[in-house]
Amino acid sequence: MTVPEAFPETCTIFFADLAGSTQLYERAGDAAAFRVVEQCLLGMRQEIQACGGRVIKNTGDGLLAVFSDVNDAPEAAIRIHYVVQDLPRLSGQKMAVRVAFHTGTVIVSEDDVFGDTVNVAARLLELATPGRAIASEQSVHELKPEWRNLMHPLQSRSLRGVSRLTAPFELVCESAGDLTVVQGVQLDAEDAVELQLSIADRSLILNAQAPSARLGRGSSSEIRVTDTRASREHAYIELRGDKFVLVDRSSNGTFVAIDGEREFVLSHEEVVLRKRGRIALGRPSSESHDVIEFACL
Repeated sequence: MTVPEAFPETCTIFFADLAGSTQLYERAGDAAAFRVVEQCLLGMRQEIQACGGRVIKNTGDGLLAVFSDVNDAPEAAIRIHYVVQDLPRLSGQKMAVRVAFHTGTVIVSEDDVFGDTVNVAARLLELATPGRAIASEQSVHELKPEWRNLMHPLQSRSLRGVSRLTAPFELVCESAGDLTVVQGVQLDAEDAVELQLSIADRSLILNAQAPSARLGRGSSSEIRVTDTRASREHAYIELRGDKFVLVDRSSNGTFVAIDGEREFVLSHEEVVLRKRGRIALGRPSSESHDVIEFACL
């Protein structure tokens, strides 16, 4: 049998992922939750196809699709959000969806796609919160003005497994002109995630509405320290899905001590923050006068 030759193709890779499905299985039971998840996936698939996309495969409780025209991707994201949002609650839980898309060259082989473009789109999905769509700079540059004007630039950051800095954009979640765009989907209060940061007499809460904070000596830092071993733009914390991730960008490292565990140092690395603990910039917390306390709420 002759195996079809793989060939490169430029397209937009589109990931859509259900948020809260794990909690749904716990609350409603396997059979009921499975029916709702399948209903969501069917609706998502239909909207992607209606916008000219091609669904490649299921990805757990989500889908991977491709679009030949990048302008169809935000339209599909909006329609998917509304389809999922309109589904009835099960066990009191409202479903929501996270979306990410990125444009570039992929390798098409039989019924699948491979390559760096797919990997970057998958990492962008980690930045998306429920009811939001994240797009790469490459995709946004190719959008028509009416779509581009709805994209809000986010802070440039390092993506897991991607060496270069990425400048992501978020789909603006308001109505604009004659276009109806994504409305924010609020999860139940018990599903919402928050992170409290405290230093001296100052405190800051991160959540879906305020998803990131910069740490360092620079005047633009939300958490500012005076220690000379700290870099001006030392580190940042951001919400990715339902987890807060600390990313080190410094010369002297970021020291992290999670309660009950030994302190470790990040050097141009990242870690998911858990429970409670301490963060020190440039030196161990035992030697620092600028220790940042964190608590996952």
